[in-house]
Amino acid sequence: MAEGPSSPTEMSEISSSPDDPVIRILLIGRKASGKSSSGNTILGETRFKEHESEVCEGKTQIGEKQVHVIISPDLLDPDLNKEKLEMLKEQLVSGCSAGLSSVLLTVPLEEPVGNEEEILDFIKCLFGPEVQKYIMILFTHGDEVEDREQTTDEHLKQKDRADLQRLLTECGGRFYCFNIKSKSDGQIQELLQKIEGIMMKNGGKFIMERMKRSNSKVNIVNFSEECPAEDPDSSGS
Repeated sequence: MAEGPSSPTEMSEISSSPDDPVIRILLIGRKASGKSSSGNTILGETRFKEHESEVCEGKTQIGEKQVHVIISPDLLDPDLNKEKLEMLKEQLVSGCSAGLSSVLLTVPLEEPVGNEEEILDFIKCLFGPEVQKYIMILFTHGDEVEDREQTTDEHLKQKDRADLQRLLTECGGRFYCFNIKSKSDGQIQELLQKIEGIMMKNGGKFIMERMKRSNSKVNIVNFSEECPAEDPDSSGS
């Protein structure tokens, strides 16, 4: 993906509405959380490989909608050096600059929560606090819960899943559960309906109104310090 300009860039010229014919989905999450398999399920074909080390994109046509899927590696991977991290952040901002219908945080349903909260903080610092309104948890490995004849809601209400309950609260209670073994197209339609509902509630796609750059690099917070607000007049949700 091309590197953006070095000067401040206004993105407000990009128009968006809830009935936009293009749905753009960003998949984020830790390693082995199911990002690639979820992206492949949405696209209906094997486009992404496990443990992708670059920002990757694929698209398909689903009904009247053109669906774009962007997958980000775990940007908090301790094995990433500083130069690689800066390059990935540039790729991600460039790839998402046309707007996002939803940000899906992939979380394995039966595993303990890992660094998901830190990933959310990173994305909010990268894109701005307003992106919080578009974040939804995409639970993966839902087939394992279904094999025990248990619903996702029943699993989440278990006392030992307080970690998932907190993460879900941080994401506004928005979630969908994927069974990647299912061959039915119904779950894809349901997911897209949920995403369209998010866009309807928020009045369209999430658009980065301002990207601050210096020396062709995105100014990202050092996570050893407090994350500064993107804009003094804006507030998180």
